[in-house]
Amino acid sequence: MRVVERKAQSGTVLDLHERFDFGARGTFKEAVEKVRQEACSHLIVNMQGVTFMDSSALGLLVVTYQNFKRVNSKVSLLNPQGYVRQVLDLANIPNMMTVYDSESDALSAVPVAAVA
Repeated sequence: MRVVERKAQSGTVLDLHERFDFGARGTFKEAVEKVRQEACSHLIVNMQGVTFMDSSALGLLVVTYQNFKRVNSKVSLLNPQGYVRQVLDLANIPNMMTVYDSESDALSAVPVAAVA
């Protein structure tokens, strides 16, 4: 998996590309840890380029959400496509974290830390 980090005024976007599976866990964890150490208040995981995800990827998303929530930060998902959206829906991920269809909507969302 390839991960591209982009800074935005209201948070950080991680663009994920290709397969998000057990083999990609190290790449994802490194990218998330870097963002977390920068005290990011809103992490947006752009899943538009993800072609496949497995249960280990779901687990990583949940752990990431919990770790950010613990420090009053927010994790959102952006634009998952086809099969990936179905997997997220079946796992009830949208009930845990917001899934946006547009980057502008995700970037305009108020981070949890700003509300608290």
